[in-house]
Amino acid sequence: MICSVRNATEEEKAKVLNYVEVLEKAGHTVRCPFRDTNQDDETGMRIVEEHEGDIIWADEIHIIWNSNSQGSLWDAAQTRMAMHFMPEKKIVVGNVGEINVTDHKSYSNAILMTHFGLSAANTLEDLKNCYKKFIKNPRS
Repeated sequence: MICSVRNATEEEKAKVLNYVEVLEKAGHTVRCPFRDTNQDDETGMRIVEEHEGDIIWADEIHIIWNSNSQGSLWDAAQTRMAMHFMPEKKIVVGNVGEINVTDHKSYSNAILMTHFGLSAANTLEDLKNCYKKFIKNPRS
């Protein structure tokens, strides 16, 4: 699970924990960073290495995206890199409807493109079309 930790609001944490609960009830093992990772780390490197292991061994990576989260940015980049070596790895963004497509390059666009299975070969218009279809029918 990739989500905000350091500056997460109580509301964000509750949303993430609800999402985690649904996954766990469906039989998934979930590592939630603010719940399952010891955040007492003088340099941050132990946390980085722990998350690297989580990303490598997970069948699926779920993201609750917050563009203001530095840790999420780092973990998302690691996840994208892992996809190159393990293309079967599934990446799911759990809050797609809360992320806005921007008319300029942005990490939010990159996260959405990853969720929709798009690549650098796709255009901003392709992303907007996928997003519109999702908003009309989020369960498809």
